[in-house]
Amino acid sequence: MMALPRPALPTLLVTLTLATGAFAQVPDGYVVFGTFSTSSPDGRGIFFAHPRDSSAPFLEVTNLPQNLSNAGSGSRGVASLLRRPGDGALLVGERAPSGASLDFHVLQLAGQQVVFAQLFSCGTSAGVGEIPQFGLLPDGRVVLSATDLQPGGVMSHFTNGAYGWQGLAILDTESGAFAAIPVSNWSAFTGVINGMAVSRDGQTVWLGAYISVSSGALWQVPVAGGAMTQVAALPFGDSNVAVDHDDSVLLTTLNGPPNLFRYDPTTTQLAVIPSNSGPLNAIAVEPATGNYLIATANAGTPARSLVWRTPTGSETVLQATPTNATISAVSSNPNPENYGAGTPGTTSYHWLTAPNPGGLPELGNQQFSLTVASEQSIVAPGVIMVGFAPSAPVTVVGVDVYVAQGAAVYFTTVLADTATLDVPLPTDPSFVGLELFAQSFWAEPAGGLAASDAVSMTIL
Repeated sequence: MMALPRPALPTLLVTLTLATGAFAQVPDGYVVFGTFSTSSPDGRGIFFAHPRDSSAPFLEVTNLPQNLSNAGSGSRGVASLLRRPGDGALLVGERAPSGASLDFHVLQLAGQQVVFAQLFSCGTSAGVGEIPQFGLLPDGRVVLSATDLQPGGVMSHFTNGAYGWQGLAILDTESGAFAAIPVSNWSAFTGVINGMAVSRDGQTVWLGAYISVSSGALWQVPVAGGAMTQVAALPFGDSNVAVDHDDSVLLTTLNGPPNLFRYDPTTTQLAVIPSNSGPLNAIAVEPATGNYLIATANAGTPARSLVWRTPTGSETVLQATPTNATISAVSSNPNPENYGAGTPGTTSYHWLTAPNPGGLPELGNQQFSLTVASEQSIVAPGVIMVGFAPSAPVTVVGVDVYVAQGAAVYFTTVLADTATLDVPLPTDPSFVGLELFAQSFWAEPAGGLAASDAVSMTIL
């Protein structure tokens, strides 16, 4: 592995113009979380939080649709949310009181303000209807779960008597069409769907069941449909499900301890992950670091708070709930993040960002770096281009370039399966918000030029 000289990037940072634009969608690197409550003064809504600085004020999303905001009576607000890669839209599932439409929202933002909202009704709430969680398929369609519905709706697929009608379907947000996932043995499912995630290959839905305060389960459902299988029993009711970088399944519970579990699909073993945060209500994986973003439940430690947890087990309170509302869902905007498409040669090249070996681009992080890797073992000389703006793809000597070439700086290096660009970040707060964009180009031993995808980062 060849690392570039550490002094190079500080020099670059001070020689190019510092220009930061307004946040679009979720700010780069930030955590986004949603809340619900049973009364409107309790502060329902969607908020952004700095991923590490607990002193930084949270940012409230404004102009939300009424059912997601601090308006109306009954238990309502945000039950689930996810930032969609590509366009950065916020996808949000509701919690809705009896008789109200239970809606799934696609929100486009300018800064912190919603400027466009599209909703899809999943049915009518029978008591406290929820879209407890949802997941994205590789083609962009959304796998939705819904609970406590009245009969006859598009998501009313089965009932076991305790939580109204429930369902599982795939929504195409372009056409608005719902397609039920045909499960042949819904009668075997006990309790209520309270967590859901989709495997990274898009082939499997993982359903977490809340059966009682002392019982839960994890179920495996083929996306194509068929028989569902219970793969693990939980000592407490499930509250959330996520898929880790290694394809294992993470589960949180509303009672305990223990409150945090990992299911390994390869060994089929369920293991306890020690946690000191008490009952948990939500979990997500921070892409750049592999850390866990967890939301404590009403009985958590501290209650209704956002916590980040390192793989080694250290837990840090990031943000207490901005109100008395319950934090129900958490997601984030990756930073750094890949974009564009590489131009392969005898092999292909890509930036390692999930996780990124150099961690988050935090102000003062002297160990920050970006790493590019080849799909197959190779040694190749090359150039890494760093600039301050992305570019629509421009073909130059046979490869697609995704970084604006004006004012860009070029670093020569050699890739031996990987190459690392060291980016020691300054402590000067004027650099916060500065965006960098990079792409690498490689002269392969067999002749010809290849290029990686591009990577963007924003100093936090």
